[in-house]
Amino acid sequence: MKKTMRRITTTALGAACLVATAGSAWAGPVINFGDDGYLQIDVKFQGLLDYTDFGSGKNGDENRYDLDLRRARLVFTAMFNDTWGAKFQTCGGTSATRNFGGGGYELAKSNSKTNSQIRLVDGYLVGLLHDAFNIKIGMTKIPLTRANLDECFSPLATERSSFIYSPYGTDATKNSRDMGFVASGNFLNDHVKYWAAVMEGREGSTKFENPFNDKEFISTPEPNSNLEYVARVHYSFLDPEGGPSAMGYKGSYLGRKGKIFTIGGAVAYETDAAYKNTAPAGAMGTPGFLTSTADGDESVDYTAYTADVFLEYPFANGGVVTATALYLNADFDDAYKTARGIADLNTIVGGLVGQKDGYYVKAGYILPLTVFSKGKLQPFMRYENWNMAHLFGINDQEVKQYGVGINYYVMGNENVRFSFEYSKTDFDIPTLLGDYLSQTTQTKYDSYDTYTCMFMVAF
Repeated sequence: MKKTMRRITTTALGAACLVATAGSAWAGPVINFGDDGYLQIDVKFQGLLDYTDFGSGKNGDENRYDLDLRRARLVFTAMFNDTWGAKFQTCGGTSATRNFGGGGYELAKSNSKTNSQIRLVDGYLVGLLHDAFNIKIGMTKIPLTRANLDECFSPLATERSSFIYSPYGTDATKNSRDMGFVASGNFLNDHVKYWAAVMEGREGSTKFENPFNDKEFISTPEPNSNLEYVARVHYSFLDPEGGPSAMGYKGSYLGRKGKIFTIGGAVAYETDAAYKNTAPAGAMGTPGFLTSTADGDESVDYTAYTADVFLEYPFANGGVVTATALYLNADFDDAYKTARGIADLNTIVGGLVGQKDGYYVKAGYILPLTVFSKGKLQPFMRYENWNMAHLFGINDQEVKQYGVGINYYVMGNENVRFSFEYSKTDFDIPTLLGDYLSQTTQTKYDSYDTYTCMFMVAF
């Protein structure tokens, strides 16, 4: 009985980014040690083939193919007993030159050592103390948006939204995860779930490595060193979504979790997170231009709030409807209007992770048929609308994305998956896209198309 309980807990804790549900289809090899201890190892890959209507040619306006190993992960989950354990996972990728946020291509890394980076993205202590109180301490997901807590190897579309991450950095270890303490628990037969987190938040000065013009910028330091506080709660009206040890979500459960209708919301706050007035320390073309400096002591707070809804309903004929929507508002008291420091505008008060508000809606349907012996087909669609305070040098930019595609689950679960998606990105104000060629040729775009083929493997 004890070994059975250990394997159930192992499966629940062993998912790639965060645990989405106990009873996951993923369960790597388990090594038992001591009386109650074990180690589980999971391996996961995600690859992409993109085709866009820009990105090559002397002016950057010719079609382009781009192949990425988007994520390659080793996940180690160790439990000393049924209560205490630890988890860490590495993440690597190659040739990731497309900017997944708003378009554009980075300089190719094929001739540099950064082409195959492997880094630690999660590393934390696990304490399964009670149904109502579990803890994680270390580098872990920021529990603000549902989209960030979605398992990154089970999105409904080919990728999660690019606009739902937190500020202070361009790397996943800061805008998706952070060092901190996260408590979570369930009440009312697992229908109510909460997260409460104290995170490091803003950390000194920020380095903004702009691969589009091959420059490196330094932000102003934080006005005061304060912690970030995050609180989230959801309520499941039908079947509960996840159990006591489930610390995240999935983009689709493929109907295995039953009938789910969940409404959630969250808030985040950090006082004195950024200076309101900033400027380059020197004139353009001088070394000082790369470093931001504060003009005065006036600071702004970071506040964010979000609301989301998720519905999944399996029918008797085998079809499954999945639908979800999310709204997010992140605010720095309009500091982007007075902040002129390049790094501040792109990694703190502006850019993809700074001040913004917007929403997305997504829907999918698993067809009531089987492809070959076990395969499932899931057509899907998505729509996103975001008001960005500052993006690619433009204030008050509106970005719209439309996507439609299909997922093929080869074995009827997430272990092997192929997907195709067509998406269109519209800019309200024509932009340089952030691309190296568009920056140098001053070519502006008001929209672009992307065709994506994806594969995922997880075991």
